[in-house]
Amino acid sequence: MKIMDKLSTYAALIGVVGAIGGGFYTWGQFNSRLDALEAEPAVNLSPLKQKDKELTQQFDEVLLYANEYKVDLIDRIAKVEEKIKPVDLTSVYAKISEVENKIKDTDLTNVFKEIGKVREQIAMLPKPANLQPLLSSLKELEEYAWELEEDIEQLSKDVAIAQKENEVQNAMMEELKLQLKNPLGN
Repeated sequence: MKIMDKLSTYAALIGVVGAIGGGFYTWGQFNSRLDALEAEPAVNLSPLKQKDKELTQQFDEVLLYANEYKVDLIDRIAKVEEKIKPVDLTSVYAKISEVENKIKDTDLTNVFKEIGKVREQIAMLPKPANLQPLLSSLKELEEYAWELEEDIEQLSKDVAIAQKENEVQNAMMEELKLQLKNPLGN
């Protein structure tokens, strides 16, 4: 058993030495990274600082303008409020209540009777005629007229062609007659 105790003691000792060695290795890596970072030149932040100054100046100008606008708006509101005068509306409300009381006491049966008579007269008016069949017939006639016009144009062309053919045939017949009268011709 003593061998097992010694082996476990040695194993624990080797573990502690390994852990300490790993810590030193990690510390060395950390230091080498820090050295690499320190070797690089520092980042130039002056353009960002300049841009920050410009933006701050623009922001200040906008705030100044907004404050001036706010003051102007407050002055305008104050002027309008000075012009507003309180109005006593009690007499208006009294007149409204008088009108309401008169309306409540008014008998409207005659008005409703007249409305009924007008409705009866409206009901007796003739209904408007349905013009759709007439309109569709007119449209068909218009289409037929266009077709007739096209046919007339075609017939005019055909007649002109026939007249030219007749002239040519007449000329040919005259030529044949002349040939038949000529004793020397066949």
